[in-house]
Amino acid sequence: MMRGGGFLPKRILVVKAAGIGDLILAVPALRALRARFPDAAIDLLATPKCKDLLKHCPYLDDIYVIRTQGMANRIKVKDLWDILSLLYRLRKKRYDLLINLYHLFSDRGAFRMKILCKAIKAGLTAGRNTDGRGGFYDLSIFDSWDDPSYEQRHEVELNLDVVNLLGAFDPGDGPEFFVDDRDRASLQKVLDRQGISSGEGPCIILNIGGDAVYKRWPEEDFAVLGDLLSERISARLILVGGEEDRFVADGVITKMKARAADLVGRLRIPELAALIETSDLMVTNDTGPMHLAAALRIPVIALFGPGKPGRYGPYGPEGFHVVIHHPVSCSPCTDFTCTERECMRKIRPEEVFQKIVERLALRQETCL
Repeated sequence: MMRGGGFLPKRILVVKAAGIGDLILAVPALRALRARFPDAAIDLLATPKCKDLLKHCPYLDDIYVIRTQGMANRIKVKDLWDILSLLYRLRKKRYDLLINLYHLFSDRGAFRMKILCKAIKAGLTAGRNTDGRGGFYDLSIFDSWDDPSYEQRHEVELNLDVVNLLGAFDPGDGPEFFVDDRDRASLQKVLDRQGISSGEGPCIILNIGGDAVYKRWPEEDFAVLGDLLSERISARLILVGGEEDRFVADGVITKMKARAADLVGRLRIPELAALIETSDLMVTNDTGPMHLAAALRIPVIALFGPGKPGRYGPYGPEGFHVVIHHPVSCSPCTDFTCTERECMRKIRPEEVFQKIVERLALRQETCL
């Protein structure tokens, strides 16, 4: 493993072609790079759904989007010309350094990253040598998807390990997200259109969806939890999720007796962030908004089944967030086709309700 602590690049490209949560977990590494190289131009290459995610981030100069689709970042034939044009533009920028912060989950993904590095032709490349797939990087750390010992090494720390190779160390503390007054004003317009106003009782966000169906808590359990929160602690409930979660939201609303504000599919990410920062707590599946809430320092009750909470759980001080996880014999897994979801069904609404009550009480004591 080479080290580049004395290297002073003028132009840096950070690649994080992944989901919303993955990009939020990369912010501490971006902050470390900006602290180490204050005069460098630092650009980001991200996926379409993350285009506006870090538009207010002070650690970046420019954001480029590579057209990919779905959780596997598939490339469609119709997008090839746009991708080739983008790679040509990036190559002309003559980057001194290219850093890929995402793991190399498969041989196919490693091959695509190797091609991307060659196409952009940066002076130096750095990344994560996941289970031996990243030998093409000039600088690399070893990490593993298969080795159980890496399940407790959080993604935030692994991202920082990569930039540490360049002498970049994080002067901050965990992920952060950047909301400005325009986002707050835009959110208020949405709330006004939907007739949603503030009121008494704790404001609890229920993030009911997520790209990975096999990581979702059942609709009926969210509905039971919503009724418990409304009946026992007079909570104000807000449902959130993407447009693709519309049918899930309809199922929850149909099964739930309590009234909930329905903002599923109605918020852009910056507006969702503005909503989260005014809430008391979020209950969420293992998905991007979980990390968004954690970055905004809002307590999270995270419902984990097939995922790895030690590696992908909400990042924060010990005890600030609560992870509920009852692993089964097949956990962890990445079986996108799983319909049984036994690991998720083991999480019971009464258990989640109790954790919420305890966490709200702790937050109230902290604020006194």
